[in-house]
Amino acid sequence: MAEQEHPGPGREPEPQADVRESFKGRITSEPTLGTTQTGKAKFYAKVEQRHWRYEDDGTYTRLPNTYHDLVAYKGVAVRAYKNYEKNDFFIAEGRMEDYRSKSTGQMKQRFVATAFGHNMAHTDYEVDRTPRREQAQRPAAEREAASRRLAGGETPAQPQAAERQTPEREAPAAFAPPEHRSDRQPPAMGL
Repeated sequence: MAEQEHPGPGREPEPQADVRESFKGRITSEPTLGTTQTGKAKFYAKVEQRHWRYEDDGTYTRLPNTYHDLVAYKGVAVRAYKNYEKNDFFIAEGRMEDYRSKSTGQMKQRFVATAFGHNMAHTDYEVDRTPRREQAQRPAAEREAASRRLAGGETPAQPQAAERQTPEREAPAAFAPPEHRSDRQPPAMGL
């Protein structure tokens, strides 16, 4: 007996993979964080994309680079602004969008990113697997521990060479995440 393509009554169809467009490139301008007309955060950067052509003999021929506009909105915009700098390689998920340039009036294309990640082929980094709620509380706990050590007469520890030497960019206060409030609890899940 052949499998049915459509499930019978009471049976849910099996979910399919959520596949979206992606964009792989390098940030070539200083990223900016601004706002839209409605006040939402907007990340903007000019990006470069490398192109290659596969040849019949199994080799690749380098083609000219292309340059594009990359934007992100809301929380993705704030996180991108904090984590990305000029010359960073990235992979983004999202969609291509046509828009009219305010300065020239011409129709152009930009990539609207809904998710970002550094490109592992070009970036060395460490993964912090601390749950997000604990990450937000950790800097305050580290500051408290440091102030206790200093109050006890200890000298501050020198930063390790492996630590990132560039200062972390701060998002403008309007886009800062809300402070953790201990009087609030997450909703009970599954009840």
